[in-house]
Order: sequence, then structure tokens, then C-alpha cells
Amino acid sequence: MKFSFKWLKQIVDLNQIELSELIAKLTLGGCEIENIIHDQDKNDIILDLSTTANRQDLLSVVGLAREISCLMNRPLLNKVYIDKKYYNNYLNNYSFLNLSNSIALLNFSLTHINYIRNTFSPSWLQYYLYSQNIKPLNLFHDIPKYIYIKWGHHIEIIDQRKINLLPIKYSLFNIQNEKISLCQSNNIELEVLKYNSEKLYTLGFDINPHIQCDNITESILVCGQIFSSKYFKNIQNNLVIKTDIFEKYSKQITREDFICAYEEAIRLIVSFGGGTVGKTYVYHKVYEKPKVIILKKNSIEKILGYKEINGYMYLSVKEILTILNQLNFITVYDEIKKIFKVQVPSSRQIDLLRPIDIIEEIGRVYGFNKFMSQLPKVLNHDVIFQHSFTNKVYQVRQILRNLGLHEIQNLSLNSSNTSSAPSQIRIYNPLVKDQSYLRTNLLTQLILTYEYNIRQANKNIEIFEIGKVFTKDIQNITKTSLSGIVESLHLAGLMSNSDYSRKSWLDKPNSLGWFQAKGTLEEFLEKLQVQVAWNKISQSKYSFLLSSITNSLSIKHVAIIYSIENKKEIGIFAQLEKNYNYPIYIFEFNLVNLINSIKPLNHINYSIKPYSNYPSLTRDISLTLYKYHSIYMIKQKILDFNNSLIESIEVLNQYKNHNIKHYYNVSLRVVYRSQNRTLNIDDINRIDKEINDLLNQYKLS
Repeated sequence: MKFSFKWLKQIVDLNQIELSELIAKLTLGGCEIENIIHDQDKNDIILDLSTTANRQDLLSVVGLAREISCLMNRPLLNKVYIDKKYYNNYLNNYSFLNLSNSIALLNFSLTHINYIRNTFSPSWLQYYLYSQNIKPLNLFHDIPKYIYIKWGHHIEIIDQRKINLLPIKYSLFNIQNEKISLCQSNNIELEVLKYNSEKLYTLGFDINPHIQCDNITESILVCGQIFSSKYFKNIQNNLVIKTDIFEKYSKQITREDFICAYEEAIRLIVSFGGGTVGKTYVYHKVYEKPKVIILKKNSIEKILGYKEINGYMYLSVKEILTILNQLNFITVYDEIKKIFKVQVPSSRQIDLLRPIDIIEEIGRVYGFNKFMSQLPKVLNHDVIFQHSFTNKVYQVRQILRNLGLHEIQNLSLNSSNTSSAPSQIRIYNPLVKDQSYLRTNLLTQLILTYEYNIRQANKNIEIFEIGKVFTKDIQNITKTSLSGIVESLHLAGLMSNSDYSRKSWLDKPNSLGWFQAKGTLEEFLEKLQVQVAWNKISQSKYSFLLSSITNSLSIKHVAIIYSIENKKEIGIFAQLEKNYNYPIYIFEFNLVNLINSIKPLNHINYSIKPYSNYPSLTRDISLTLYKYHSIYMIKQKILDFNNSLIESIEVLNQYKNHNIKHYYNVSLRVVYRSQNRTLNIDDINRIDKEINDLLNQYKLS
């Protein structure tokens, strides 16, 4: 739609506004400037603008001017254009019209104007229409077009004499339901406006061509109406070809502008066509309760982040309230709960539904470029990453790749030959039949990948996949979710190798065996630092992982893998019954349980000190101890001397003489060394004496 810069200036103050800045702001608001036309003759700029489906309120001059007023913080030049409910005294006179049975109508206004002339429109109005590629014809044609462009509301002008030559009786206007064919398959019931029994038009769809104005029309009825969105959706779902009237009425979303648009149409008609204006009759339904959105202050801070100026600072409450007021929102801030209660204006009821929508508006008005565009610095980021779940998954991938397995990725949707399985989840509207179920395991698709590679003459397939599976928790629905659907992250793999090993170069290669495949999996778990126990399948214990594959795969041998830490099942290892000439080994883990079972070897205490460049001296000591005396206790007591010259103590040998019942023999090796000099005889004698005095307390007398 095209907009004249001159007409925008008559509604909103645009002095000293750069066109490039205005275009940038409108683009952030969901508008797209398709073309900019410079009219040298009229000294005007025409903006060719399109917008998204949820911002139809911008496709009128007043709607766009309001948006510019909010974005640029410029005042509207007339209070009529402020987005508020505008009431008049005649709104209570709707009882004169018999339209209370209408479901479609929200507002209806009807005015009779007599003794009027259908002349040519003024030059300014003609220029306005020419800018929209509309050819002016006459006053009754041009004014409804102008009102629609300016306000977004459609006004109907009807020749009163073509309805009835007698004076109008307003009580004869009525709404009736009629079945109308909108498509070839069925008829739909729509509301029709009639005068007595004469059909005027089908609401929101078409108008009786026999009652339209011509050049000699002298008495007219000016009709304006607003329809409910539900009524239009009902038409749209059954409509094959959209009429021009339907297109215009379907964009009427700012109900509060209707009265202003209708009154301006009456004023223009009387100003340029003369005539006598009769009383206006209306039908009016109560406005819906305004929508209030609760917005948390910390949500604004988390999403928008810090401002670029003044260091690490968020938007203040005052700044937020100023922006919301600039957007014509009615806002109350609760200092105790730290929340904003925001009442959305009527023109934005469609596209502003959630707190995130309000936050987006705040960022758009303040300027997204005024917020920090970089991630905040995190102290010890490497340490945090090393302990994160993402890093653990990365380690799993690296270990399996180092062991020679190749990672693949399959779809989460598949077909099912076991649709009766209670744990499977069916898609309500699958695009294709082969993708009608969510997968319950990863192994089924790994087997299909293996079979495809075998058909392509690719041997020695060793692959793995990390992905999500979906099941119904039949046994325990309430503890998982309302729908009983469980989403889990799994790891699965397949190993089959015909040339795995050979005894010598002269012998034929042997295929991968059970214990060799099990050894590969044990190496993976050892490198991952997971301590597990391997158990046979037991009828008394339920295996969820095994049950998810037994419906689709035939298993020859299987082992259940448990975590030693919490005794929970974390995976399975199995051999398939079908081997394609070579054995196929498979495994599948619940990746979350697997990672939770990782226990790094942190029990070793490392002592780091520089290596000495000076020679060491070794003392081997043999002694006989009473059976209740621990050699490790004696070793610790020697270390408790805190003598820096004792480098290490090692137990060389420990044995028992059966002829001596209550005693045993032990050998120790003590190493002496200094970090800064060569030991002398005095150092050695002093250490020997300390150790001998201690050992004399325990050795056999």
C-alpha cells in the first residue's frame, strides 16, 4: 500500500525526521518498504509499504501515523487520532434499528442525507486517490475509497430512491439469515441486511448492484459496519473466490476508529455535495474487556540484556514506563512483586498476546542497537564447560570416533510394523506414510542404515547415533507429564566387521566376535570413566531398553548394563539373530543416565614438586612385626617426621613364617634426597637414628 508523506505530516509531527531513520524504525516494526517514489510535481514522497499479517492496523494512514508517533516519540496533531474509545451521544439510540439478532455485527451506523449532488471530488482528494492508483469518478465513489485508505474502514453509500420512494422507516431495517453458495460443495448460512423484504447486501460479502449510486442520485443512505472476526473466519473457510468487499472488511481490526471514520465520511459528503443530514441511527455491542499482560522486570533484563552506555546497566523502571507510555499502553508497576501490569491498546490486541511481545516492543522503541550485542563474560568458562552436559556428549562422540565408529543421523519419524505396541506414538497428520510414528529406539533405523550399506556392497559397518526417542509411559503416566509422553536422549551403535583380526598374515581374517565387541564397548566405558556391571537378562527385572527393541528386532544374545553407583540400568548390549553372513552387535544407552554415571578418578592426591638434581641414597630395612601392627601405620609415622630429606618409602616385600605364629616379616625401602645439596654423613646418620628409634618400638624383641 502507498502512503503520502504529506498526508502523514498532517496527522503526526514529522519535522526534522530523517527518512532513513524512519524507514529503519518501520522495518523493525514488521514493515517492508518496497519502493520510495519522489513526486517532484507535488513535492511529495510516496512510500510503497507492505506489512505482516498480524500488523494489518498499519495499512491505513492513521494506523501508520500512530506507529510512527510511537516509534519516533512524536505527538499526534489531533486528539481524534489518539487510540481511545470515542463515544457520542447517539450511541444509545440503537433501539431504533431491529438488528439485535445479528451475530456478525459489532457496530452499525446509518444516516440519511437528502437533496445532495453527486459532483466531482476536490483536487486534493483526487491526488490522494491517484497516489494509490485509483481513478477518481465522483463524490460517492471517491469518499469511501478515501476513508478506507485513511482509516481502514469501508463505508457503503446506497441510493435511497432505488430502495423505496417513500420516506424511510428505520424500523423496517432487519437482519435475516440466508443460505448462500460460496463453493461448489456446500452452502453456508450468512447474514443479509434487508429493508422490509428488499435485499441490500450480504454482510461482509457482496452488495446489491441495483441500489448503488449513479450521477443523478439525490438521496442517499450512508452505511458503516464492523463485523466480528469469528463471522469472517466462517466465511473465509468456505470461500473459493474472495470478493473486493470481503478483502476490505477483513482488514478492519481497529473498532474504536469506526465512529471517527464514519463521521468524517458524513462531513466530507455534506461539505462537497451539500444536502440535508438526517438523524444517525446506530447499533452497538459492548466492547470486550481490555487485555492485561503481566510482565516481570527480570524477564526484560534477561532477554534485552545490558545497555551499551554506562557499563553493565539494565533499563530502569522509569525508562520502561516511559517507553510503554509512548506506545500508548496503560501500565502499572508493582514495586513489591517487581512486575508491570500492561493494558494493550485495542489496535494491538491481535499481535500483542504474550509478555515476550511486549518486551520486543520495548526493545524496538528503545533501539536494539543500543543494547550490548556480545555475550557477557563468564569467569572460569573452561571449567564450567568441562562439567557441562554438552561437553560430556562431546566426549562421548570423540571416544567413539577414536574407536573407529562413524556417526550418522536419522529422522525422528519412522514407519511401524508394530503399530499395536502400546508405547508407540502415532502422528495425527503425517506427511507421508513412512513417517507416521515417533521412534521409540535408535537401533531400528541403524539396522535399516546397515541393510542399505550392505546392498551397496559396503562391508565392515561400525556406526553410532545420538538422538531423541519418544515413548508412552504406560505404567506411570502422572509422574512424567499430563499426556504420558516421555522424551529421552539415547546413544546407540552397531558393529559388524568381517576383517576384524587374523592370527598371522597367512591366515584368513576373522570376523568380529562377541567378546571383542564387548571389549570395544568396555574400552569406551573405561575411557568415559563409567563403572558398570554386566548382567544376564532376568525375567524378574523389567528392561525398558530391551523391551523397546524386541518388538522389531530378533535378539540372539543380550546383556544388561547397570551402573555400579546407583544400580540403575543404563544400557544394553546384544547380538542379532540375523547376521547377514557376519555377526551383528548392537548397543543402546540412555545417554542422560550414562553421563550421570560418570565418576572421574579424583581420589588420587598428586604431589607436585621440582625434581632434584642431586643424588639419592637408598636404605633397605627388614623387620619382624606383631600381627596386629600394620606396616602402613609405621610407614605413615615415618612420613610424619616431616623430614624434607625423606623422599619416599616403599614396601618391597611382606611374608609370613608359619613356624612363628603371631608375627610376620616385612621389607621397606627408604630413599633419602635433598633438593639443594648432596647429603653428607651427618644427614644420613640423623635420619637413620630417627627411623631406628621408631622401628625398635615394634620389632620382635
